[in-house]
Amino acid sequence: MGTAKQWMAAALSLSAAFGSGARSADFPLSPAETTKLENREIIIRTILDPGQRRGTVRAAVLIDASPALAFEMMTRCSEALEYVPHLRVCRVRERAPDGSWEVVDHEIDFGWYAPRVKYTFRADFEADRGIAFRQVAGDFKTNEGRWEFEPVDDGARTLIRYRATIDPPTFVPNWLARSTFKRELPTMLIDLRKHCEAEQRRRARASQDPR
Repeated sequence: MGTAKQWMAAALSLSAAFGSGARSADFPLSPAETTKLENREIIIRTILDPGQRRGTVRAAVLIDASPALAFEMMTRCSEALEYVPHLRVCRVRERAPDGSWEVVDHEIDFGWYAPRVKYTFRADFEADRGIAFRQVAGDFKTNEGRWEFEPVDDGARTLIRYRATIDPPTFVPNWLARSTFKRELPTMLIDLRKHCEAEQRRRARASQDPR
């Protein structure tokens, strides 16, 4: 298949993926954004207050790994510590017997810029499809949203969409809050993609090893 046809097929796959689950992530991809995702760029959209420290953010990233693997990587504390910027503590406090939800403690350490941010959130799971989260205790005034995992190319790749409403703690400086939206979130999505794709390759090699 030629390059132009390959890109067109990929674009159609992405458009179909976004259309199938738009109820929650709530934003369609433009043709330009589809191209950016295929070029391994990150999509970030923000609606912030005048100080740019609180508001709603939407994001998307395309990962060369299955939805099941991406979901697995995002529901394990040991994995989160590998790709979430400044995350120092991730601890499951409570878990549903059927695994449908967890209550999790997080601590974020910005160094000398601010005290550690501590919060507890509940995550509700739709296996391999979505994670809804909301803070139930802690320093944020508001911290809630949703991750969605959409299969692309028959599940060989995953379109991950993210939506969150965030109002950070008062003690976090404005410049640091702005950095969370503009720098930390893209960094996290890029590192998440690297982490998932590395694990996908590792498992592929292991499955081919005759030993």
